[in-house]
Amino acid sequence: MSALPVSVGQEALWFLHRMAPDSSAYNVAVAVRLRGRLDIKMLRRALTTVVDRHEILRSAFVEEAGRIRRRVGTAESVLLGVRDLGAVAEEELRRTVGTLTRAPFALEKEVFRADLLRRTDDSVLVLTAHHIATDAYSQGIVLRDLIDAYEAGGRNDPKPLPATWDDHVTMERDTLESPRGAEMEAYWRQVLLGAPHVLELPVDKPRPSRRSLEGATHEVRLPDALVARLREVSFGRGITPFVFLMSVFHATLFRYCGQDDILVGWPTTTRTGSRTRNLVGYYVNSLALRSRFEQHTTFVDIFDSLDEQVKKGLSHVGYPFALLPRAVGLSRDPGRPPLTQVAATMVTTSRLDPLADMLAAGEAAERELELAGLRLSAFDVPQQEGQCDLSMEMLQSSTSFRLSFRYDIHLFERVTIERFARHFLRLVEAALSDPAVPVLSVSLVDAAERSRLLSLGAGAA
Repeated sequence: MSALPVSVGQEALWFLHRMAPDSSAYNVAVAVRLRGRLDIKMLRRALTTVVDRHEILRSAFVEEAGRIRRRVGTAESVLLGVRDLGAVAEEELRRTVGTLTRAPFALEKEVFRADLLRRTDDSVLVLTAHHIATDAYSQGIVLRDLIDAYEAGGRNDPKPLPATWDDHVTMERDTLESPRGAEMEAYWRQVLLGAPHVLELPVDKPRPSRRSLEGATHEVRLPDALVARLREVSFGRGITPFVFLMSVFHATLFRYCGQDDILVGWPTTTRTGSRTRNLVGYYVNSLALRSRFEQHTTFVDIFDSLDEQVKKGLSHVGYPFALLPRAVGLSRDPGRPPLTQVAATMVTTSRLDPLADMLAAGEAAERELELAGLRLSAFDVPQQEGQCDLSMEMLQSSTSFRLSFRYDIHLFERVTIERFARHFLRLVEAALSDPAVPVLSVSLVDAAERSRLLSLGAGAA
């Protein structure tokens, strides 16, 4: 196997893995429940076909002479793990899926796993990969290609891929060595000039000296009426729902920590055009979004600022976030994520991609697709927990809107994150009702919470 170069982002993930090799924080998983007559042999052939098509799934990452390199194995090296669970209860099924998706990877050996859990009445297909080889969008590609290959009898012959992951690595290197690379670095240095590199959120526990990369998730599903208002107000102001919610997220952080200068990471895609649409790989980079607050700063002020930053940031997305700490002279702190300790991102799907849309809607939507002679439905899998102190992922399908608040369990108790989510929604409501209201003038405590706090106070007295 020849040794291939890796991207800057992959190098960063490699060192994070070395720091906490038993962590599952960078495992990316997708799972679907299958009902109907499933042909295991055909599924195995389909898996080999897909792994042969996307060589990064059969890769391993090694360190040679101080440099990280990728080595490509054979398609047959990735096997389908099959486990018969019989009539096991749903709770035990979920525990088993969680065990599979949380199992750490030995990157020197593998980056991708496929498992099938069979029960009496249904099965769950679980695809787990390390972020060094994939992203959420890529996992959807793998699942779709797997279903297509299965439907074709296990041997699918789609159009050749127009590019490879190596093309991306080469383009990144060439860009960084060009005047364009220098221009992008200068842009981000200007954005970060004078910015605080630490966001002091109030935590429940002393910060460990080293990051554990262990976390948990609190999920909120937005009411349909609120989603309708969100879209109406956002588009009416000429901004996207993402900019609206990101602005309110910044405002909530400001109210919690009191810092008047807020820096938040925004993981977004680096895919460009049709050449990368069907490629599997780590096509993700984080951008830094910054908000400044004063006593009379309104939600509109933050909308306008972040909308402009998003547009400009996307035109400079090619500069790897992993290089920014060094570019601004930031020393490494093993106890904190570098530069931004908090992040937010959005995943949006549509009915034009029924499989991705079903997965984004989640299990609560109770939607089924009939594909390849099987009935498929979403199987929610908590994942990517503990990467940051706190992150918010917004999942927008054609029929629903979900928020996943992921947090470091060595910093926060669950009740704290649940309260943060309630206060975030409180500010969402305020911004929808009157976007011109000053952020500091909105009470975070609604009538129900005020009554609860008063009752606790009375009990203590």
